[in-house]
Amino acid sequence: MNIQNFSFLAPQVVFGVKSAENIGDHLSRMGAKHILLVSDRGLEKAGLVDQLSAWIGKANLAVTRYTDIEPEPSIHNVRACVNFARQAGCNLVVGMGGGSAMDSAKVVAALLGNDGDIIDYLGQNKIPHKGVPTILLPTTAGTGSEIGRGALFYVPERQSKEAIFSSHMLTDLALIDPVLALSAPASVTASSGLDALCHAIESYTGRAANPLSMPFAELGIKWIGKWLALAVSDGGNLEAREGMALGCLYASIALANANTHAVHALAYPLQGKNRIVHGKANSVLLPYVLKVLSPALPEKFAEIAAWMDLAQGVGVVEGITHLSEQIGIPAKMSEMGVTASQLEDFTQEAVQIRRLLDNCPVPLDGVQIQAIYQDAL
Repeated sequence: MNIQNFSFLAPQVVFGVKSAENIGDHLSRMGAKHILLVSDRGLEKAGLVDQLSAWIGKANLAVTRYTDIEPEPSIHNVRACVNFARQAGCNLVVGMGGGSAMDSAKVVAALLGNDGDIIDYLGQNKIPHKGVPTILLPTTAGTGSEIGRGALFYVPERQSKEAIFSSHMLTDLALIDPVLALSAPASVTASSGLDALCHAIESYTGRAANPLSMPFAELGIKWIGKWLALAVSDGGNLEAREGMALGCLYASIALANANTHAVHALAYPLQGKNRIVHGKANSVLLPYVLKVLSPALPEKFAEIAAWMDLAQGVGVVEGITHLSEQIGIPAKMSEMGVTASQLEDFTQEAVQIRRLLDNCPVPLDGVQIQAIYQDAL
């Protein structure tokens, strides 16, 4: 028997319909005195910020709110939140939203326990100490930020999306309540859901896949494949939202422990140069990358097709292409404003993202990457 060495990280998870209503119990147990609630204007307008504040208030705890987190936030946006948090004197951070709000909350919590500026920690394992505790509540089923130890931000000076990775950003509690996703628009449900499927497939096919991550990836593929289309077409269907929340949880655990690879690497330039949101960038590229990888991994792709419950003879690429069309994901990058003149720059940036490309089961050089972009244009 030749089993590779691996490590496995996951935060405490509380999952269930209406589980968010008991957040005060968790905060009290964690010794919270003054909570910083990090979210965005969309959730504030939808009433979810007020609702969460009321649930926290039942525990007689003070709450200070910061709801100016932007979609795909820049380091400047997060820096403003950090400065606000330092002045407020909070000892626990609650992040509610999609990846943007939760990524921001993780960094804010880390910097409340460490000196310096957000730009000092771009990269891997640069945060020296654990910050203040965090609780994260996702309102979409997609990014997996509530499970992972990474955070992704836009750096305007370089027109790039860059990440912070540190085990010190692993949340203390992921509180996953499917009810919170009921108000998510269909477009967000679609792109975040296909992003979650991408996490499951990439973590299953990547070189870092291991005996603990792979069963979670399998379950993620099965549950997302079953429930995504219904969650998009009928957003008020709680059963579909619950199925997607669980599928995303499985995929996120696999992602956190086996990473993604080529799809995410090629998507970064779209996000940095064209400000295409994370889920849409990954979603549009997913079938084109898998078309290149699938011939090298016939057994794994046959398994994925079975888990997605595809009809006999329908391959994964065809199945995902059909699913994307069904839920309204653009078929080509040009529909998102990408032009042929940008592909060389995209390629030059993508080929440098070794953290992800080195996990790809098929080595990709610049010529192959540019060909994928051209096919997806």
